[in-house]
Amino acid sequence: MQFMHLLHYLRINAFAGLYRAALRGARERIQNKSHKNDTTRKLLQRYRKSYCREKWLKNEQTRQIAKRGENMTINIARYYKRKKWELDCEIITPMFLGNAGQEAELRAAPFKGLLRYWWRVANGVKYRGHKELLEAENYIFGSPDETGGKSRVTVEVVAQSKMIPEKSTFSNPGLIDHPECENSKHKTNPLNYLAGMGLIKNGIQHSYFPPDGEFSLIISAGHEAVKDVEASLNLFNIFGAIGSRSRNGWGSFFWKGNQDSPVSSMRNFSDAFDHDYPHCLGQDNKGPLFWKTKQTRSNWEDCMKDLAETYVSIRAGNKKLNIPKLDVNSGNPPDRHLLGYPIMHHNQVWGPKVRHASALRLIVRKETDGLRGYILHLPHLFSTDMWRNGKNRQMQIWQKVHTALDILCNRAQYEEARS
Repeated sequence: MQFMHLLHYLRINAFAGLYRAALRGARERIQNKSHKNDTTRKLLQRYRKSYCREKWLKNEQTRQIAKRGENMTINIARYYKRKKWELDCEIITPMFLGNAGQEAELRAAPFKGLLRYWWRVANGVKYRGHKELLEAENYIFGSPDETGGKSRVTVEVVAQSKMIPEKSTFSNPGLIDHPECENSKHKTNPLNYLAGMGLIKNGIQHSYFPPDGEFSLIISAGHEAVKDVEASLNLFNIFGAIGSRSRNGWGSFFWKGNQDSPVSSMRNFSDAFDHDYPHCLGQDNKGPLFWKTKQTRSNWEDCMKDLAETYVSIRAGNKKLNIPKLDVNSGNPPDRHLLGYPIMHHNQVWGPKVRHASALRLIVRKETDGLRGYILHLPHLFSTDMWRNGKNRQMQIWQKVHTALDILCNRAQYEEARS
């Protein structure tokens, strides 16, 4: 709008300039006494009147443009010295990245949302509470209300291979033990277990992008947001997974470029329970709250099987390894609800419509000798509106989970999972 006002102003001046030139010519002819007829004298009078009016008009237009532009400031920093990242990515596990109809579609919006998520984890410790964190996030990534305005970061995604959606069933890597699956002789399909009924129920429910698909992410940021994007990309590179059930290993991907920046925003496990949202990476006296499966695999199915076996043992216990189960029916609330709610076919103390995501994230990473599963714990307080028994009990439950993970997996450094 401001640009249009200026353009209109310039057009008026251009036409007025031509008009002034013609009138100046008339005046010169009168002064040279080359023409003394009434028509020329009338032109001179018109020139004098128009010149005065034009001068007034110019000043008035300037005032009007300034008045309109009081609330129409242009943020030059958004366009000045922008930095661009072009990330060549490859899908590791089937990616259920859907549109409104939950069918596979490669869209930029989910990737921007993923950048925002890891920005919060990378920067959450800098802000006292969620309101300050949200205000800063909106300033960088944009917001429909007045708190953020237009985004200083743009994300574009372009397919580099055919990326044809599929709906074919997955090969079964072999059943795993599950002590609570009484109807199937205590066995379950690991891929079905990690996908849940929303994705797999009597076959694949929604289309997906298969492994080995390649796409490029093109990210651009104004100079004032460059450091924020780099901090987000640092974690994005390590924990990259997107789409439905991405917390359970689905939609894992990696980008073929190395980010060598050290991982920051790490807090001691016991200090991280002052906020009820993911805001940092964690560590305890044994190292980062990050684990890797004990061996690499040649295909993603076996890798997901390892993760499923680990997850079942954490939740339902493993008698062979003396790992107790997290109770799911007794307690107020039961211990297992801390790992995500609701739990199907078990005690639903907050009702079937309430949701709370798990603080554990399962991912699959590509290494030089194959694929490996990783498990990340982002320590934070469970919603205080739901869990009213204080943080001490939550910390005790998570320490049980950490003990089980130390038996089932090996501790990992965050940098190990980089592309």
